[in-house]
Amino acid sequence: MIRAPRCAASKAVAAALALLLALPPPPGGARVARAESAKSLAERIVIDGFPGEYTVDEALYGTSAAGVSEESNTDSAWGPDNDYNQLHITWDQDSIYVSSEGVTWGNNMLVWFDVEPDRGMEKMTQLDSWRRNVTFSDDFRPDLFLATWDGNASPQLLVFRGGTAVLTASTGLQFRATATFSTSQRGRAMEYAIPWNTFFLGTEGLGVTPTYAPALAETVNVFPPGRSIRVAGMITGGGDGTGGPDSAPDNTRGHSTDGNQEVLIDNFATIELDRLDDSGLGNGGSDGVADWDVQPKSRTTFKFPPPVVAVRLETTQLSFDRPAFAPDRGQVTRLRYGVDPPPDPNDPASLGRTINLTANVFDATGRFVRNLFVNQVRLASAPVDSTTDFWDGRDEDGAIVPAGVYVVRLVVEPNLGRVTRPVVVVR
Repeated sequence: MIRAPRCAASKAVAAALALLLALPPPPGGARVARAESAKSLAERIVIDGFPGEYTVDEALYGTSAAGVSEESNTDSAWGPDNDYNQLHITWDQDSIYVSSEGVTWGNNMLVWFDVEPDRGMEKMTQLDSWRRNVTFSDDFRPDLFLATWDGNASPQLLVFRGGTAVLTASTGLQFRATATFSTSQRGRAMEYAIPWNTFFLGTEGLGVTPTYAPALAETVNVFPPGRSIRVAGMITGGGDGTGGPDSAPDNTRGHSTDGNQEVLIDNFATIELDRLDDSGLGNGGSDGVADWDVQPKSRTTFKFPPPVVAVRLETTQLSFDRPAFAPDRGQVTRLRYGVDPPPDPNDPASLGRTINLTANVFDATGRFVRNLFVNQVRLASAPVDSTTDFWDGRDEDGAIVPAGVYVVRLVVEPNLGRVTRPVVVVR
């Protein structure tokens, strides 16, 4: 729901606070660090689609140690009018607050959360709602996502149920949200207040446990102690089956100008919600209650610290240990190949990059003979797998093929590059 503008007095107070925070540190020491999460943020956070009330300590993306923006406003493959700009996150005892910002002219914005271990989506390519050409790395399996489109004032919250099914949560009852995206307008956001029970999948029978905390003399919502969450966002195309031009944090493979290309989300932010015993239920340790009076940015780490330079990998130098082999004598030919550009041993993101590979065999006329492996994810630093990267001279039915020349094709998925080499079968 979009609230009415604040009164003049409230604006004056806000201006005074902004001026106070901008003052230099007092003589003799640095200013005390601001604490942004709170027991209650209901008075400060206004769900109006404009992120002005959030602070730098609630922004996931700032400036790197090298002085570079962690999320550029000009790094989109489709230009600045379809660019992910910023994600603000904070929380209180009752809810998590999310403000996802950017420009989505004619397109969509998504934010994914991985909140529950050992469940969640592997991909969005077959979903019965919001189907997109997006897949996720093994260590990021979103359980729910936030979504809207340009000009829509009522963004959605969807919970993954398993298989291809998602559940659209009910606004008002299970969360509050609004969005203000409008063509090329800057400073717009989709903004949410999501109660912890909804966020931790109360719709799926998980959720939180209301527990009386004697130290607070009130009931608090308790989730599994020590819980951290993972999050990533993206601008996507407006149609089913599309990819998109920009994600945050940056993924390692980057994005394409072709909206039909698959996008791999292999980078994410991890936010630690619970380290302290705010409620007195944790015996001095984590208590299952989101910590208040902390800076969310200080609780945020990244799989690969942004900004990440995207690299499109290719395969090179395909060869065989046996250019000619006799399968009826038990011989096989093993594939040898490399990846270009080679990983940089001093760059964690480079060492963590993956490549999806498919290898097929065809006869001299181009007739399909066999798949050796299909769309397998390999580390770019060690792409060859000795357990699969060979041909034993048999076709898809397991029969030894006739003598002759055959062609092995190695493909970088999704059809981003290929290399072929001949091999000879002798009998």
